Amino acid sequence: MALLVGATPTARGQQQDPPRRTTSSRRIPVTKDRPARPAPAAPAPAAAPRVNQDSIAAAERARQDSIAAAAERTRQDEAARRDQIRRDSITIAERQREDSIAAADEARKDSIARVHDRAQSRDALRIARRHNSGFYMGIGGGSTMPMSDLKTSANNSYLMGWNVTVPFGWDFNGFPLGLRFDLAMDNLRAAGNFVDASNAPVLGRNVAIFSGSGGLKLNVPLFRTASRFYLIGGAGAHRITGYATAANGVDSAQTIQNAKTNVGWYGGAGFNFRFGRSALFVESRYINIDTKQPVGFPYDKANYIPIIVGFQF
Repeated sequence: MALLVGATPTARGQQQDPPRRTTSSRRIPVTKDRPARPAPAAPAPAAAPRVNQDSIAAAERARQDSIAAAAERTRQDEAARRDQIRRDSITIAERQREDSIAAADEARKDSIARVHDRAQSRDALRIARRHNSGFYMGIGGGSTMPMSDLKTSANNSYLMGWNVTVPFGWDFNGFPLGLRFDLAMDNLRAAGNFVDASNAPVLGRNVAIFSGSGGLKLNVPLFRTASRFYLIGGAGAHRITGYATAANGVDSAQTIQNAKTNVGWYGGAGFNFRFGRSALFVESRYINIDTKQPVGFPYDKANYIPIIVGFQF
C-alpha cells in the first residue's frame, strides 16, 4: 500500500509533464504486494470407518457355530462315555456271570471228585483192612535187653543181646481180636563177673533162650487208615541154654536138647503200618520165665525185653 501511495504523485507528474525517458543503471527492487495466504486450516477429523455388518454377523455366526460345535462335541463325548460305561458294565457283569458259572461248575466237579475220592478211599481202605484179616506171618529181629537179676546181679549177669522172631497168626475181619503165635530166639551176652558156687571165677557164656508162645492180639485202627496199633499177651514155653564153663573144665552149659522147658508169660504192644498186602511192624514185649534152676543158671526167674522190627506178609 505504501508503494501505491508513493506511486500516485509520480503518476500525476507524469501526466502533467511530458514524459522524459530517464534511464538509470541502478535497478530498483520492486516488490509486488501479494495477497496474504490464508493460514492452513486444521485437518478435518477423519470420518469414522463404517462398521462392516457382514463381518460382525459372520463373526457372530462363527462364535455361535463354535459354541454349538463345542456343545455338540461335549454332548457326543458324554454320550460316548455313558455308552462306554454301559458296555463296560455289561462286560463286567458278563464276566462275573461267566466266572460264577465257572466257579459253580468247578465246585460241582470238585464235589463230585471229592465224593468219588471218598468212595475210592473207602473202597481202598476196605480192601486194605481186608488184607489185615486172615492168616499172616512175618519175620523180624532186633535187640534184647536183660531185666531184673539178669542185668543187676553182682555175679553172673548179662548184657544186651539180639533177637530173631517169626510171628504168625490170624486176624478176624470186622472183629478186633485175633490170634498171635511166635517162634523166637533171644541171645544175651555174658558179663565178665561169672563165678561158681564157691565164688571161683569161671568163664561166662552167652545165654540163648528158645521160645514158642501164643496168645491174643487186640487190633486198634489208626484213624482212617489200614495201619493199626495192637496189644498182645499170652504164655509160652522156653528153653534156656548156655550159662557158664566151670573152672575145672567141665562144661555146665545146657543144650537145647537136654535143657529143661520153662513156662513164662508175656505182654506187649506194637504198631502195624500197612503197605498194600504187606506191612512194617514195630513191637516190644516184657517176658517173664519161671526157671527150674538148671545147673549153672542161678536165677529163679529170667526177665528180658526184646525190641523187634520186621515185615508181615
